[in-house]
Amino acid sequence: MQWEKLDLEVSLKPFRERSVAGFEHVAEQIFRQWDPLIRESGSVSLMFWAADGSEILDYNGWMEETFEWAKWIGVANPHGAEPGKPAELQTIHERPRLFPGGDQAPDWSYGEFRELMRTLRKVFRRKYDRKLRIGATFDSGPEFARSSFKYERHPEICRGFCLGGRSFVCCYTTLHADSRSYAAYPNGIPEGESFGTFIGKQSQKYLTDMEFDYIWFSNGFGFGMETWGATGAIFDGYDFFPEKARDVRRAMHDFWRDFRRECPDFPIETRGTNLTTGMDLTSDATPLREIYREVKDLEVAPNSPWAALDGDFGMELAGWMSHIAELPKGKKFPFRYYTHDIWFMNSPWLDRYGRSPHDIYLPMAVARLDGNGRIMLANALHILSIDDSCGRMPDQVPLEVIPYLEDARRTAPDQAGPLVWVYPFNEYHDFVYAGERLEEVFANDYLIRGALNAGFPLNTVISTDNFVPAPAETFAGRILVVPTCAMETPRVAGKLEAHLAAGGNVLFYGPARGEAIEKLLGVVPAEGLAGEFELSDLRLVKHLPRYSGGPLDRVFAPETPAEILEEYRRGGDSRPALARITRPEWNGGSVVWVRGTNSFSMQKHCHFATPFDRNSHYPAEELMRRGVRCFGYGIEFEKYDALTPDPRLTLRYHNNALYLSGFGTDTTVEQTFRFPDGAPLFTGADTILAGGMARYPAWRWSNLECRIFVTMTNGRIQCRESTSIMPGVKRRITVTGLTDARIVFRPEADHVKSVRFYRGDPKGTLAQESEFASRLEPDATGARYVLEHVTGDLQIAWAEEE
Repeated sequence: MQWEKLDLEVSLKPFRERSVAGFEHVAEQIFRQWDPLIRESGSVSLMFWAADGSEILDYNGWMEETFEWAKWIGVANPHGAEPGKPAELQTIHERPRLFPGGDQAPDWSYGEFRELMRTLRKVFRRKYDRKLRIGATFDSGPEFARSSFKYERHPEICRGFCLGGRSFVCCYTTLHADSRSYAAYPNGIPEGESFGTFIGKQSQKYLTDMEFDYIWFSNGFGFGMETWGATGAIFDGYDFFPEKARDVRRAMHDFWRDFRRECPDFPIETRGTNLTTGMDLTSDATPLREIYREVKDLEVAPNSPWAALDGDFGMELAGWMSHIAELPKGKKFPFRYYTHDIWFMNSPWLDRYGRSPHDIYLPMAVARLDGNGRIMLANALHILSIDDSCGRMPDQVPLEVIPYLEDARRTAPDQAGPLVWVYPFNEYHDFVYAGERLEEVFANDYLIRGALNAGFPLNTVISTDNFVPAPAETFAGRILVVPTCAMETPRVAGKLEAHLAAGGNVLFYGPARGEAIEKLLGVVPAEGLAGEFELSDLRLVKHLPRYSGGPLDRVFAPETPAEILEEYRRGGDSRPALARITRPEWNGGSVVWVRGTNSFSMQKHCHFATPFDRNSHYPAEELMRRGVRCFGYGIEFEKYDALTPDPRLTLRYHNNALYLSGFGTDTTVEQTFRFPDGAPLFTGADTILAGGMARYPAWRWSNLECRIFVTMTNGRIQCRESTSIMPGVKRRITVTGLTDARIVFRPEADHVKSVRFYRGDPKGTLAQESEFASRLEPDATGARYVLEHVTGDLQIAWAEEE
């Protein structure tokens, strides 16, 4: 499957020889290394991390002028050095170091940089007979290059505190007067000029003169005040300030209006934040909806690269899915992969990931659904970056990474996954703008993030606005994962009730407040409780209302047909934690409700949450994974101790097979599975069946096909790809170790009729009829063959062509 767009990110460090011949030599190396992706991509871009964006702010129109470029390793503008610490002991966050050879490298002039880009375009045209796009970058932080504009002349534009002091540019600030000459302000900057207007005018001049094709806004610029952390303009880590939401939202909206007025035509690509839409709204009132609707030629932000740094893959996946639930009209969305770091002396592929492709397979399993129920995948690939902190470009990295990217693309989802997140993108904006339910919006998204980190296998998202018109058959056989507050929208509530009435399943999460959800669940108000509780197995949980959507304040009415699976208990009081509700009018459909508790606290003005000690408090986010067990998806982990992290998983469908993509954060974990079709037999893997569940190791990474499911109590089973042996046979899969087993086989979508089921060793051709009786029983996701009472070895084969 072809990428529509490929972006290769690069710094100036590799271009040591400042001559046309030197530029051409590096260009040839770049295009040789990434040639397989270049040839299969619709358009190709190089995105330059030349400095930190101050080269745009400082630009005065003179090509002979030099600029401070990104020649550093570490934070180029440190704000938090420990007083009195010897320089040689200071980290690169406290004192930057020049990259090897940087002390001998002269500054770049604007003209020299433009000549480099012209040379790159010429070499690319010569090799591929196509245009090479080149992008400029603007970063709001202190990391990449020294900036007198941000931290000496105009510190008034800096507000964020993530790297100490006022270190990050806030997009909706205003500038003090400045008599210095700039390209768009030859007579200086007037007092009170909005930063949006200033950077818009400067960008228009700079991008035009330098012959760039687009601009990239980095590290959340344009999407809030404190875009790295959980706090912001309307949340300080302890209190929400809903009364500020309208003004902050308007100021951010004005930035985008001002920028686009002054720089109207250059496409804008964005990094976005590390968080979810709901988190951005409740911390910074980020008007993502209006940005999507009103900002012309804006590319949606890709997935955050931070999971490589902090291991929070739940945040990466939840954040990305929430951002792509809605899209600007006519736009798609990119995927970004972190191979090297230009600034901080690490190359994630080689060290942080340890050459494990889990951060390829997990996010590339993500898909969104549009209003017609059609699947949408990432259309663009960004590589951050093709050079490392020293300017090296080892062949090893593209040679190893590209095949995994190709494989993940080849096995990408082609229909909705088993779990579909129905995300209230518009409703969350409306709540926050009205100053309502901020704690609930905040808690809901953090719960999904925590659930994903606890092995909740979610891969598909759809906004409520797309969910309502999407055909009902899109969701047949799927579990809809829905925050309770979505029931406040009547048309969403009606669609969910119709799904239930058709025998569908819904997992609701969050506090049940509001007439529609209270009626559907059958709950009534009760005294609000908070603090520490015991679950049914005496595990301790802590519920802090501020971070968990308010107190526990609902109980089931006596007449409600609810099966309470977990309760919060304290003394004589109890509140439902996990429950299942079934009603005759749902025709076999059912609801699971997870009230939800986030297992962390925060401190005022602290950027990140502090998780509770798992030795003393159970991470209640795991109840989401336990909830899907009610729908036939049993996923359990056997761990050394409570501190051992859970595997991160996604389930998706491709070509009628169920695929498991996973990251075994700790490979000592054993994971067991049973799905509605039976225990999964992954192609090429061995398993021990115990109690009907298949046991597997938590592989460091996995992208496993499952076409065969078994119902059998105990045993040791192997599932192997076999040789096709004869022309005309596409594939053979052999299963050994079966005893009176029920088998479900999902054939490739275009190879249903030619399937044969044989005993023992592979047969030569498919002319011989099946040796096992089977029946074809299609379901909502595709064709299924069912075999009963199978003992011994089973070989499944099918033809190249029907």
